[in-house]
Amino acid sequence: RTEPLAMRTDKMSTGLESEVPRTDEEAQAQETSTPLVSHDFETASEAEPSLSLGSTEAANNLFIVAMMGKKIKNFTDTFKSKKSDQVSPRNDFFREVCSALDASVLIAFYAALRRLAREDKLKQPELILDFPVTVRKVIECISINLHAVIGEMGNERYGVFETFLDEREKRLEEIAVRMGRNYASLEDEAQVGVYHFGDEESDRELVYAIFLDSIRKRVTVVFRGTTTALDLKQDLRAIPKAIENPIKGMKGISANVRVHLGFYEYLFANERKKQEQITEDSIRKVDQDKTLSEVERNQLRERLLQQKTQVKRHLEDWETEFGESIESKYDLIMNQAIAILKENPGFKLYITGHSLGGALATLFSANAALHESPYVQKPVTCISFSSPKVGNISFKKTFERMEEDGLIRKVRVLNGLDLIPKTPSLGVFRVLLYVLCPWNVNNEFSHVGIELKLKGTGFIISYDRHDARWLLLADTWRTIKGFIYLFHLIFFLRITKLLYYHTCSEILVRLRNYYEELQKHNIDDLYGRIKKGETGILSRITISKSDRSQKGKNKDAEIKRRKANFIRNSALPTFTAEQRNSSVPEKIE
Repeated sequence: RTEPLAMRTDKMSTGLESEVPRTDEEAQAQETSTPLVSHDFETASEAEPSLSLGSTEAANNLFIVAMMGKKIKNFTDTFKSKKSDQVSPRNDFFREVCSALDASVLIAFYAALRRLAREDKLKQPELILDFPVTVRKVIECISINLHAVIGEMGNERYGVFETFLDEREKRLEEIAVRMGRNYASLEDEAQVGVYHFGDEESDRELVYAIFLDSIRKRVTVVFRGTTTALDLKQDLRAIPKAIENPIKGMKGISANVRVHLGFYEYLFANERKKQEQITEDSIRKVDQDKTLSEVERNQLRERLLQQKTQVKRHLEDWETEFGESIESKYDLIMNQAIAILKENPGFKLYITGHSLGGALATLFSANAALHESPYVQKPVTCISFSSPKVGNISFKKTFERMEEDGLIRKVRVLNGLDLIPKTPSLGVFRVLLYVLCPWNVNNEFSHVGIELKLKGTGFIISYDRHDARWLLLADTWRTIKGFIYLFHLIFFLRITKLLYYHTCSEILVRLRNYYEELQKHNIDDLYGRIKKGETGILSRITISKSDRSQKGKNKDAEIKRRKANFIRNSALPTFTAEQRNSSVPEKIE
């Protein structure tokens, strides 16, 4: 029983059951197609005739899970009434958030690999450049180009990628068990991967990807977080921009809303005008560079003009394919997503991102929820991580009306000590602004959706309404606490912890710590309570220090076991600390 579950199910799916030793009870269970199920591995188990699945492979899979010590009591009731291939994955709060977090991490890693491939630094670049881009292709690409990947990304980023792959494998295994499938081949049989990737000009515009997941029946649009200098510049352009309210005319809804200028222009700036401006700026820099000869300068000008023409040609090709005008990045991404949804009827649209990506996801989802395409099922779901604020109080009121009408669901996840979600903000000066200019209080930036705040001692799920005065006082108090904590970090020379609390890795650690509590909640159930009038804190969990320590030890042991199984069943390379730090790593078996 020390053999990994994937290897055992692989043998069964290929009909090689004889290679795996079995007890008499196992052999008898297989002959009768009745699984030998125990809800508790420590207790004696016996066959239950009522659990006939009608599938030898499903029965064997369930039997293996029982023998591995997993409790499958939650699955048996479903299997009694449904066939194994009709069971869908669970969509509780924890799993929905984690699947979105996976996409937010993978896009940054995939974009780095694709940049190396375009620079001819990788062997077999088609593995990462040709669509669809699957996890297995990425693993194969890393195996072939291990030294180049580690040299470019470093040990720490590579370790983060390994951790998220392991967590993803764990959830895929659970889905396979529920569906009575062989999880080792589940992803190969299903359509799971990246079908569009917008990173051709990653240093000049936003980067996005569109994931298709036929297992969970969803199409996910994910935006990359702050990476380049231009990303940081757009973050700092925190000027309220007035735009027309798409649902103006309703009672209590203003005609205009104000949103973050930098985020808005990243998504909705005119693509043709933007490309012309980029080309003009690049040519101006070439002309000012005195180190270039006249021949080199002319060659660079010609190349820039060719790039401009190529971008325009691509836009025209997209317009011909979609039959619609493409004016902005939003138009392009939305049409690409709809094209995938059209080929997969019944799939739902998810939008996610971390930091800057979370802010772009919020803006994108607010517009996608109002799209009239019959292929965009409502509600649209947006799950953002460590996202800054996007719009003012009027934008928040509009967003709440769309939530009430069932057009959109929004979950915002953050760490309690992360300062980025508190921006942009005037801080304590907002009180003075309210006293001097009370009519401007609605122009202050505010968050939207359900908030999941992860702390070291527990978590809080809350939902705040649009009352401007209450939000003013609450945000001011939070800002004061943030400044106190910032002073504490600076005084004790621990300023680097500010960035640590903003990472996806810390979010994943805290989500794992509160797994049992979070899986008791459901996004739809929470919105049902909100529609009934509940606001403020919807759920609060506090965990003692001893319980957190024990949970951490158990999770670490489980992660090590699963990582060993995952690496054994895939081509993903691993190495010791000495091998990582060595200039010429030893050959990895």
